[in-house]
Amino acid sequence: MKKIMLVLVLLCNVYALDSMSSIPDEQKQVVNRVVKVLQLPANKKSTELVFNKLSDFFSKNWSSHWTTNTTGADSKIKNSQTQICDMTIYNDNRVVNITFVHFKKEKQLFVTIKQYIEAESSLVLELYNKRKKDDAYTIENETDNYAYFQEKGYMSYETHHIKSPVGMVVYESSYILNVE
Repeated sequence: MKKIMLVLVLLCNVYALDSMSSIPDEQKQVVNRVVKVLQLPANKKSTELVFNKLSDFFSKNWSSHWTTNTTGADSKIKNSQTQICDMTIYNDNRVVNITFVHFKKEKQLFVTIKQYIEAESSLVLELYNKRKKDDAYTIENETDNYAYFQEKGYMSYETHHIKSPVGMVVYESSYILNVE
């Protein structure tokens, strides 16, 4: 009987936990705020869509800020059918810009993520040479200081910028997600 009770208690605890219940409150607050300003449906699917795009960047010493349709005092788009949340997250490893655009009528969310990572120019050059040999990418443009590649079949770009002694890699990905 004790074993049956223990199994039931464990099953209830596992059932009660979902992906959002286990995240820290500060992260939950940011995700819930983004869902609210975008005027997304206040449901588990919307919350998880936003969290899944932000979660990788909630690393050590993160901070964020954003602008929306209602940020400017003179905004004429605050009541638009299209809502925007342009967010920047800073952490110890990178700066990330994430833009969410909610198209209410179409019931879709457009998301663009741009990650900016600085490194020594020799490392960025090494990464550039590796990407140049990768058949999954095409070179879109190349100069003496930068090159950018597109991942074939995706809305995904990778830029390598070198200005010795430092360099930067920018990873950019876009998504179109159904929200209702």
